[in-house]
Amino acid sequence: MSGWPWHRPKPKPPPIIPKRAITIWVKAVGGAPVGGASVRLDGHPEVQTTNGDGYACFVAVSEALVDTHLFVIHSQYHDADKHLTLHPGPGSYDAPPLVPVFVPLPRLVVQGHVFALETGEPFTAIQCSDFNLLNCWQHGEDITPVLAQRRDVGFNMLRVWTLYNLAAANIGVFLDIDYARVPAFLQLCASYGLYVEFTAYTSTERVTHWDQLVAACQGQTNVMLELVNEGTLPVNQISMGWYARPTGILASHGSGGAEGVPPWEPWDYVTFHTNGSSEEQRKVGHNAMEKPQVILNWYGPVLTNETSRYPDVGMWVGADPARRRALAFDSAAGAALLCAGACFHSVSGKTSVLWTAAELAVALAWAEGARSVSLACQHGAYRRRDDLLTDQLLRVYQRGVDGCIVAIRK
Repeated sequence: MSGWPWHRPKPKPPPIIPKRAITIWVKAVGGAPVGGASVRLDGHPEVQTTNGDGYACFVAVSEALVDTHLFVIHSQYHDADKHLTLHPGPGSYDAPPLVPVFVPLPRLVVQGHVFALETGEPFTAIQCSDFNLLNCWQHGEDITPVLAQRRDVGFNMLRVWTLYNLAAANIGVFLDIDYARVPAFLQLCASYGLYVEFTAYTSTERVTHWDQLVAACQGQTNVMLELVNEGTLPVNQISMGWYARPTGILASHGSGGAEGVPPWEPWDYVTFHTNGSSEEQRKVGHNAMEKPQVILNWYGPVLTNETSRYPDVGMWVGADPARRRALAFDSAAGAALLCAGACFHSVSGKTSVLWTAAELAVALAWAEGARSVSLACQHGAYRRRDDLLTDQLLRVYQRGVDGCIVAIRK
């Protein structure tokens, strides 16, 4: 075939495989977006990082990639992965909810008339009632939205009940506590930065409960124990002499009725209630400090762990929204200055559900009031500043220097 040109067939171009954008949404358990997470799709060469809204976008993923595996890594969460079937065209896919890596909170210790972190930092209890929370969690409810809401508003401690038959009070029935699961509950709360005050007895007495609850809490760093709620009331009376003070856990013998100083010898701290009191916004802090000093000669921590239930008891009744926010702010500020802290009590807190919009507004004011007081003021000498009173003010309190002042409005 000499003389004929030699022709080679031209190679066929490779097929063009279309590409599409794939978005991966990464959230924590409870729904908060997670930024800074590394995201990888098996079979795709890129690694993307989630932005502040929790999503990572792969702009050129081959349409040929259908069955893949998603991997998510973040230093503050446990690694997560799952199989994905990618559909043709652009798409958005959810990563498995990320579980925070558990880091124990520092223990609380007694420092004079307040609590402090064992690491030395000052602390005031910004507490809210969540009576039914352990019951809800033990029986399968997802409480993480509640924990996230309480934390995000600015609270650092929950008041949780542990043995009760209070269906008639619209709280719940909790008689089957699983003590083996208490550590996991406390660790879940700790992962949201929340301390827990467990109340052992209210309405129901089971002698073995106290020792079992104490044992279940040993080794956990974010828990305090209150023996009895309002134990001077007939419905709550227990055989006080049967129960020993625990070791290794901050504990209170428990509270009396509203404005009543509990008659028992104090343990590590005293609990005080102000439900339905006149001029409650000043008594939350001032009377909690003063009454145990006068009656018990007690100068250690006092926690006002129950106040009037919002919105249907005491100081809240008949107040307009602006006044309710002012009452909340002043109550919490006075407690942060004068005692070891105080509890915002609410209807939703009884059953441990998300606060309503109205409750949320008052809760925000409560946390804001507590955080308005510099904790550097805690150990200054106390005095009343009647020289600063006006027609709008009920009391003015001071600890130490002039900047450490709280004015309580009428």
